[in-house]
Amino acid sequence: MTNLIKNIEINPLRTSSSLGAAVFFLGLNNAVVLMHGAVGCASFDKVTLTKHFRENIPIVTTALNESGAILGGNEFMTAGVKNVYEKMKPDFIGIASSGLTETNGEDIESIIKDFKAEQEDSFANLIYASTPDYKGGFEEGYITAMLSLLNEAVKTAQGKPLKRSNKNTKTINIFCPPSFTPQDFLELREALDYFGLKQVMIPDLGLSLDGHLDERGYLQTTSGGLNVQDLREIKSAELNLIIGSSLKTAIKDIEELTGLKTHYFHNICGLKNSDKLFNFLSEITGKEIPEKYKRDRRRLMDAYLDSHFYLTGKDIAIALEIDLLDSFSAIYSEIGVNLQTGISTKFDDDVARRFSNFYDGDLDLLCKSGNGNIGLIVSNSNAKFYAESLGIPLLKAGFPIIDEIGHNYKQYILYEGALNLAVQTANLLNKE
Repeated sequence: MTNLIKNIEINPLRTSSSLGAAVFFLGLNNAVVLMHGAVGCASFDKVTLTKHFRENIPIVTTALNESGAILGGNEFMTAGVKNVYEKMKPDFIGIASSGLTETNGEDIESIIKDFKAEQEDSFANLIYASTPDYKGGFEEGYITAMLSLLNEAVKTAQGKPLKRSNKNTKTINIFCPPSFTPQDFLELREALDYFGLKQVMIPDLGLSLDGHLDERGYLQTTSGGLNVQDLREIKSAELNLIIGSSLKTAIKDIEELTGLKTHYFHNICGLKNSDKLFNFLSEITGKEIPEKYKRDRRRLMDAYLDSHFYLTGKDIAIALEIDLLDSFSAIYSEIGVNLQTGISTKFDDDVARRFSNFYDGDLDLLCKSGNGNIGLIVSNSNAKFYAESLGIPLLKAGFPIIDEIGHNYKQYILYEGALNLAVQTANLLNKE
């Protein structure tokens, strides 16, 4: 395995941390994302997310100008928060910073703290995530927003008795990775329902960005997701379930903030990892794995048999964020695909071992991997040029997908998600 070191990135796979924070905030109910920075900072994120999800994306800006950047944006921040609350009446205002406001050394956290102290208890929950463009990426912004929400949940629960569920129902907190599609959230929720588990999903894009028309018409805030009541119940759950390679670094913080026993799954995709999840759920509930999922497992095994004629021994390249790279490479490994090239947003030893060549973050390496036998690229819309220049098919996944619709409805987790990926990949290669 080689890990090529480069001095410049031509086409970075990594996207800004403010995008990650915005996606997290969009999984909260009746929420608005407030970008503290210039108008262009918010416009870029709003356009990208709108093209990706094909849904209304409630992002607004403090519209910081030249004088604010030089003299300080305190007034812009407080005015922006007040305007959002007065006009939209959200339950949550997710505040993300930008490179502009972070570079001038503005103490945004103190500004928000002082502002909160002046408000009545009925004011919206203000969740601040520090997301400068020059630090971290999509996953880091998402995690920062997640930990900020947990801090708010801890403050909300202080001084109040914990309300446990009745003895026949377990409540668990599910910390979901940024790679989950809205459909993934819905499928995981259904699986937990089968085991009689009440869940607090943190966040929950399945209820906010699943692609539905709201009966109330056009809304200025999100129309579903984790709500204020859920926020109050986080610390009263039985345990935490954390999913995703990108969330590995947040395990300790989540455990300390919630004070709950925590279980970690690096992914829940494919045969082996889905087995682990269902066996775990069966163990903590004392219930048999539902027949539906036993049948889904048998269907996946049949799909693996059908697709291996097209996939076994085939050289492919995958350029995705670390969560999806982990998930997809696990599924392809079970079928027998030759994982020639892997490109991701961060390095992970366990994932890197599956690939002959593993690189850090530059899509341009798809054309410079030193192997001309690659028959398929799996990546986002920005890899289209490389697939066309190599004359091979591109299976689009990850973030962003800006030239196709239907991303909301794709499922990659559990047995059914692996089945979908195996069949979709086999059909692409069968056309060649």
